[in-house]
Amino acid sequence: MPLTKNRTSKLSVLRYGAFVSRTAEQRVLSRASAVQNLVHDHYGRRPLGPVTIVLTKPHLLLGLANEAQGEAAAVPANVWKSAGTKQAIVGKTRDFRVATVIAPKGAMWMLLSAPKLRDRKQLQLALLRGFVEVDQLIRSGARENRITWIRHEMKVHPLSKRQANKFQAQMFADGAEAERVTADLARRL
Repeated sequence: MPLTKNRTSKLSVLRYGAFVSRTAEQRVLSRASAVQNLVHDHYGRRPLGPVTIVLTKPHLLLGLANEAQGEAAAVPANVWKSAGTKQAIVGKTRDFRVATVIAPKGAMWMLLSAPKLRDRKQLQLALLRGFVEVDQLIRSGARENRITWIRHEMKVHPLSKRQANKFQAQMFADGAEAERVTADLARRL
């Protein structure tokens, strides 16, 4: 698991895995603050809080998401380490550019697929989408809902069909909102 460096800033960038370049890290660092400020100014009702941006390779994404969210949701390690555990929150790793996941101790990780973000515009759009998801996760009750959904997906505390449909509908609504807000804010980049 990548360790967050203690910095005075609320934003840190880490490289995880072999062959994730320092150049990619510098590109993310140079653009992340501006995008974070744009999202904060759009919502303006609360600070976004500390975020760790993790640059990695596509094949490591699901494992990192499982580890971070499994530990945050107090799921036993043998469950989130199993290869069969997949998360609807992360989606297909081949098409993946960004996903924001909860992490232990109230932290949030923005997982970025380093090879998919070589283009400046794609990087800015991925960061924009990630920070919109961060804002969604700091809403009242959102973290608890995410924990409940993770426990359901990892089959630790399965929900009834009705409850699962309710949570899934909320996830789709959040995804649609994130798409809409990202498209609106992309015009200001």
